[in-house]
Amino acid sequence: MHRFFLPTIPDVGPAILDGSEAHHLSHVLRITSGTEIEVFDGRGRSAAATVTRVGKRDVELLLQGSRFTTPPTPELTLAVAAPKGDRLDWLVEKSVELGVRRLIPLITTRSVVDPREGKLDRLRQAVIAACKQCRRDHLLEIQTPVRWTEFLAGLSRPDSCWIAHPGGVPIAALLPQADSLPLTAAIGPEGGFTDEEIAAGLQRGASLVSLGDLILRVETAAVAVASLVRLGSIAGR
Repeated sequence: MHRFFLPTIPDVGPAILDGSEAHHLSHVLRITSGTEIEVFDGRGRSAAATVTRVGKRDVELLLQGSRFTTPPTPELTLAVAAPKGDRLDWLVEKSVELGVRRLIPLITTRSVVDPREGKLDRLRQAVIAACKQCRRDHLLEIQTPVRWTEFLAGLSRPDSCWIAHPGGVPIAALLPQADSLPLTAAIGPEGGFTDEEIAAGLQRGASLVSLGDLILRVETAAVAVASLVRLGSIAGR
């Protein structure tokens, strides 16, 4: 069953799908009246629906009752110095699939990418597409980029912030705490965080975490953390 993003879902009754989602339904998939689809609002609510009319600019639906799902657990935020080009798109897609709650682009001393609003808007559209594919009902939140000092100052639980670093504690030793606390994992740019940035993180109360003896690309390190946290929870550790 095809899925579509509908920002406001009534409990039951008629609804209108418009914009790019209506275009995708009618002009790309060529869905016709009478077809059963599913809609979701990105905040946990979804519903089965029947297409009742396909217009040039919008599509009329008849919703058959909605349901609510809780957000993916554990609650994981990835704070990442954005990699170049399509590697950031790939990271966003995999973060959606692995249940990451939010993504914070970091601006660090060695950063090479500072995503602007146009890029962020395209990434948010990619989030919708990934949620449709993996049947996730909660959108990954992509925040505006922040500098490292601002990020550290804004941490509500510094003791549950992991900073990826080769000299840190093996991640396996810290994974059990991921089930009980909202967790934030910070991944530096190519070349890593500077000594000053690491010192600032430690002073704030964060922990250094090692992902092994190999040097991983930014997006690989981020997905590795998300995979270990998510799959460890599913397996019950």
